[in-house]
Amino acid sequence: MVGIIGFGKMGEAIARGLIEKGVDIITYDVASERRIEADSLGVRVASSNLEVVERSDVIFIAVKPQVFTDVAGPLKGKVASGKIVVSIMAGVKSARVKELLDIQRVVRVMPNTPALVGEGVMAVCWCGDFSDSEKKLVGDMLSTLGVVVEVQERYMDAVTALSGSGPAYVFLFLEALTDAGVKVGLPRDVALKLAFQTIKGSVRLFELNGGIPRVFIDMVTSPGGTTVEALHVLERAGFKGIVMDAVEAAKRRSEELGG
Repeated sequence: MVGIIGFGKMGEAIARGLIEKGVDIITYDVASERRIEADSLGVRVASSNLEVVERSDVIFIAVKPQVFTDVAGPLKGKVASGKIVVSIMAGVKSARVKELLDIQRVVRVMPNTPALVGEGVMAVCWCGDFSDSEKKLVGDMLSTLGVVVEVQERYMDAVTALSGSGPAYVFLFLEALTDAGVKVGLPRDVALKLAFQTIKGSVRLFELNGGIPRVFIDMVTSPGGTTVEALHVLERAGFKGIVMDAVEAAKRRSEELGG
């Protein structure tokens, strides 16, 4: 049995992925509407987080980092040694999870929202002693949500800032590209369709061919053409520097949440 403590968007994504694999799931969320949603998906709804812990072999902690201390209180010392705890809380270090739950090991995972459609990226850190079979068990579960990448814990704040927060940056760029299309005279629905397919197609082109982004930039950029004019404006405005600063700011916030 797999337990999910907290049935927000990521908790639901985990449940949906595992349901397709025929895994039995039990969950609890303080919000009644989220419990109703879980029930509608065929997920067993517990009466408390403690019941989830007691009935599960693998336990996903999917609550907001700010409430983890309150959630962990009634669960401290209640997690049997053979159970696997998987934390998907941004910024919360393994030492903190171990301390508040009184456990010796935890799997720390940083997912992102494309996991909702099975296209996420799951950065995984094994914080403690896990057997190969346990790693395969958890890895197989996470792979239902997208790509699994193993990292050391010291990189988790950076991962949170890049891929965890990354979908927001992408959607902001999609919105900006659409607005730009409207500014140069396109109807909004046409601009959105063009912007979306441009991003989607570009990502697919890179996925199929690999390499480095600069190669694909050069494919579009003709000497003295329209693209180089646009790139000049972006470079002069510090586009890449702004993106780098944004990711650094997100990393700092992740560190603050963990502190």
